[in-house]
Formats: sequence, C-alpha cells, structure tokens
Amino acid sequence: MTLVVDTDDPKGIDAAWEMIAVLQKKAGRTVQPRPFTKEFGKIEYIKALRKYVREQVDAFKDPENTTVTDLDAMQSLRNTKTFADRIFNGEK
Repeated sequence: MTLVVDTDDPKGIDAAWEMIAVLQKKAGRTVQPRPFTKEFGKIEYIKALRKYVREQVDAFKDPENTTVTDLDAMQSLRNTKTFADRIFNGEK
C-alpha cells in the first residue's frame, strides 16, 4: 500500500496517521504516539510569546550571554527553535 499525503491538507494528514495506526495494529506492532501533539489555548500562547520576548531581551542585556549579541540574533531561527523545543518538551 502506498499513502500519498497532501501537506496542504491537515485533515488528510490526520487521516493518514489514523490509517497507519490501524495497519500497525493489524500487523501486531506497537502503535507509536503521534510525534506532535502539543496543544494550548490563546492565553497560554500569548504568555509563551511574552516569555520568549522577555528572555531574548534579558539575554541581550546580559554581557556574559553570547546567544543574543544583537537584534538579528534576538530574532534568529536558532533562538526561536531552542525556546519552542523547551515548551514542547515540557520544560519551563
């Protein structure tokens, strides 16, 4: 069987995950959890954004911090990813 997934179709992607889970069960394999299941509401999202900005400004002001040395570093993909990884891994 070949599954073709349209990446512009979130419902189709969810359906493909469900199909894979059914096939794994039929084959006697352990069903792996979906790799991306973090959900939060609007208020939690706003608080996370505020925390990110606060951390970036604090790092920018700290002369010993080398991760944020200028405004470009403050908005870098690397710093944003590091922050997102902490949230999605349940770290504070």
